[in-house]
Amino acid sequence: MGHVIAYGQSSYQLSSDLPSFLPQKKKNKTRCVGSWMMDPAEVPQGQGSPRVDGRRLRRFVLKGAGSVSTVLGDDNLLIEILVRLPPKPSSLPRASAVCKRWGSILSDPVFRKRFRKHHQKPPLLGFFSRHVGADSLFTPLLDPPDRTPAERFAVPQESDWDFMGCRHGLAVLISQPRREIVVWEPLTGQQRHVPFPKGLDNYAKCLYWHSTLLCVDAEDGHVHGDCFSSPFKLVLICACRTRAFGVVYDSASGFWGNIISIVTTGPMLSRPGVLIGSAVYWLIQEGDVLAFDIERQSLSIVKKPTDVHGSHFMRFQPLRTDDGALGMAVIQLSKQNIQLWASKSNSDGVVSWVLQKTVQLDERFPRSPHVNVLLMRGYDEDTNTIFLSSDSGDFTLQLETMQFTNIGRGDPWSFRIYYPYTSFYTTVRRVAAGDGGAEHVNG
Repeated sequence: MGHVIAYGQSSYQLSSDLPSFLPQKKKNKTRCVGSWMMDPAEVPQGQGSPRVDGRRLRRFVLKGAGSVSTVLGDDNLLIEILVRLPPKPSSLPRASAVCKRWGSILSDPVFRKRFRKHHQKPPLLGFFSRHVGADSLFTPLLDPPDRTPAERFAVPQESDWDFMGCRHGLAVLISQPRREIVVWEPLTGQQRHVPFPKGLDNYAKCLYWHSTLLCVDAEDGHVHGDCFSSPFKLVLICACRTRAFGVVYDSASGFWGNIISIVTTGPMLSRPGVLIGSAVYWLIQEGDVLAFDIERQSLSIVKKPTDVHGSHFMRFQPLRTDDGALGMAVIQLSKQNIQLWASKSNSDGVVSWVLQKTVQLDERFPRSPHVNVLLMRGYDEDTNTIFLSSDSGDFTLQLETMQFTNIGRGDPWSFRIYYPYTSFYTTVRRVAAGDGGAEHVNG
């Protein structure tokens, strides 16, 4: 069923078919017919792209020619329609190829801001993966025409950069020899380098370095996805064998805060942190969690559920529950299930755990009636999706629908870490005079 656009005393039905007849690629010059659109025969057909159904397009136009002409002849109403296109990589490029007027609207930064605000959550484009001693690579997850080429997000191949994770359309890397953090925007390739704070810049006892980023743009209506120029905070963690140090960098002031520390129950692991509210949570070996509350500037340890047995660190994954609390996914391979736990805090701040759900692998896991190897590879906060590696392939598990999706075949025994990447990938062709159709990428 289509959307209904209200304007003044009138309302207009937006056909749900609209995105399906938009061209995928623009090769020839096109024109707007009347007040809104080219003839279907003129819609460009990119090589290998789906064929545009001209008859469906004609029916859409003729079914309500007067209303459609009125709607699409008014820029404000046209924007109301275009902003409702699906938030997928192919939507805006295909729409911008309809005519110059559409392309001009879609390339406007004000429109892109409204587009992100309307959809709120960016799509999961794919994930970066890192092997021990190997370069980080990008793997796209969407199907064509929304599939982003892996080379489009080529990770800067500096020999001493370690991938830390992604959030708000940005990626964070660390150079231990140079003692600096690199904030990288995959869509544009832009980088910002932040030196380590004094006190940790020459600290030699650190076993693992961790860093994560969060955009702190307080502008009303700001939606994450174009955050490179926005103010942000960086959290840096130095993890020793039995102690962890933490500190926060504020981009607005350009200064690091005070370094704090805590005794830990074991060494931290090279897994990205999970942001829940104002706190970031990292997994510690054997299943406990290190929590850094950014607002309170405090570190704490959250013990794993007492009823959970086993200590393989890749069978634990901190996650965000539906009500915004700390959760934990635990693989119980002997019982062929995944347990989903939620934390509860009392008035004194003491944390307890409640088992919310058990996912039986023999009932839901594809391809194999019995799973011999199953490890957690990563977690996406925005889509609430866990990345899993098994002896029958790599999969994602979407925790709201409990749907498993195969994403390829990998070595289940390797120490690969997956770093999901979500963003509003809005590549359009600007059609202003003299632009020459140059491609502009905007998050």
